[in-house]
Amino acid sequence: MRAVLDGDVMALARVVMLWPDARRMDRLHRLLDRVHAADLYCKRFRRAHPHWGNGSVLSMALGLPRAKAGPGDPRYLQALGYVCAGMAAWRLTRQPLKRNDETPLPLFAGKPMC
Repeated sequence: MRAVLDGDVMALARVVMLWPDARRMDRLHRLLDRVHAADLYCKRFRRAHPHWGNGSVLSMALGLPRAKAGPGDPRYLQALGYVCAGMAAWRLTRQPLKRNDETPLPLFAGKPMC
């Protein structure tokens, strides 16, 4: 998958807002699998995947229905949290680490804030 930027996360949060709460993580992981597959397709065939875009989260999110909520909306903030947590979990479980050892990195350094 291509590098994830702020705009990618914000666009994806607006997509996630429209999904039912019970299925969000599962759907998010499937979407990220497709984004990763689109990136591999793009690298191999030197063109964007016909349905899943160019391997960026933003290209996938822009092709899906999105809510129009602003950054102050609590539902948007909750969806943003789902996206961040889901992307971290996907990275740790689905994509191999680019390090010598296979030890997963912790999500938080030190004590959690809550």
